[in-house]
Amino acid sequence: MSPGGGAEGVARLRRVIAEIEAEAGPAGIRTTGERLARRLPLARAFDSALSGGLADDALHEIAPAKPADGAAAMGFALALAARFLSRRPASALLVSDGFAAEELGALYGPGLVAHGLSLSRLVFVRAPDAALAFWAMEEALKCGAPAAVVGEIWNLKRYSLAASRRLLLAARTGKVPALLILASAYGQAERLSSAAETRFEIAAAPSARIPAAAGPDLPGPFTCGARLVKARLGVSVDAVDDGVRDQRSRLQEGRASFDALWDRVGRAPKGVRKNARLATGYGARLQAARLAAQDPDRVIRLEWRSEDLTFKDMGVDQAISLPLAAASGDRPRAAARPR
Repeated sequence: MSPGGGAEGVARLRRVIAEIEAEAGPAGIRTTGERLARRLPLARAFDSALSGGLADDALHEIAPAKPADGAAAMGFALALAARFLSRRPASALLVSDGFAAEELGALYGPGLVAHGLSLSRLVFVRAPDAALAFWAMEEALKCGAPAAVVGEIWNLKRYSLAASRRLLLAARTGKVPALLILASAYGQAERLSSAAETRFEIAAAPSARIPAAAGPDLPGPFTCGARLVKARLGVSVDAVDDGVRDQRSRLQEGRASFDALWDRVGRAPKGVRKNARLATGYGARLQAARLAAQDPDRVIRLEWRSEDLTFKDMGVDQAISLPLAAASGDRPRAAARPR
């Protein structure tokens, strides 16, 4: 075996082991059904690949697409944190290593408020290095007290499969979401190997303009381009299996067709639908459903509505909302102001 082939094989085995361990988890942690019931919707374009939304007890990675997209990655992470904060009367922990804080600058207080976050519910931690930043994140996740833990790490030399596994297990133990910004991993989202449940690649996008009474127009709501690079669970096996059993029953009664199954698990592309119809067996239909739900090459333009804590999918007319009061702030502004 060539050296290159051996390295690829080891990397593949690591990914397989991480998937098995992530799905199993330690004893006492929520079952798959309980985790699915507590998922937080993100946007229509992503939710089918996320089994309904983001898990509130998992590790979610966020990587900038280019060096200039670091602020957009942070804005996306803060928007997710605002949504998780709306679910629990607790604070969020924002952890950064020393170099990330120096390189990217401090967050702007009024901008955080306008982004939908209350300053009284934010705890800022600046660690001298990445190792201590990961330790702070892990301890906060395990204790279960925060509503969310956001980490911004620049030095990723210590971020290995084992380190990501520790963060994932800590999130599962404390039932707290971990949002990890891989600040220096721009352009590397597809080459990373970790135990994270999801990974997004975020790019800056022009926002809508707000007409001003005088002078130039004002910048509108935070907008970004998001690409779902990794979704560990994809379409839930349990959900598809339930759909298949229900569909078989309806077919026996003569009241439905195979197409209704696709409506339950997400509309598939024409080619996938055709292949699934021709294929036989549950496994083929399940695999086709998974392929239909996740398209890593698709970039979705998202607009953040801080007034009601929603992401508007610019390709969908209706935003997905939470029935909760918005945080203070009368107008969306930039979430962060880099130095």
